[in-house]
Amino acid sequence: MLPFDARIVDLLRPELGGEAIHFVGLGALDFQFAFGSLLRVQNMQRVDFCLRDVEYTWEEGACAIPAWLLIGQVPIEVVLESPITLRMRFLSGDWIRLHTEDGQYESQIFEWTRPNSDAIVLEIY
Repeated sequence: MLPFDARIVDLLRPELGGEAIHFVGLGALDFQFAFGSLLRVQNMQRVDFCLRDVEYTWEEGACAIPAWLLIGQVPIEVVLESPITLRMRFLSGDWIRLHTEDGQYESQIFEWTRPNSDAIVLEIY
């Protein structure tokens, strides 16, 4: 859909350094995780991982990436590397890189609740 921009970094920044990741899902069609008030960070394009100093790449389909190692990790930094890549670094030193593309279908969805409200916010890239 859309390339990443500085707005998503600004929206994610308040979530950093707080709650650890409590959900991870890696399936044939997507990778998802959740932490803090983020109910869903979902990628359908490509995700690069660095977990315990080993790098992996997911681009659809079954795989043996130990994504469960993200459970309990605390996100501390989000960096816009380019209009198509966003890197999230964790307190442990591990990181993930989320990819999007400028196309007609969504590659990346961020979903969270607003404080003191039942409203849901979606950012789609």
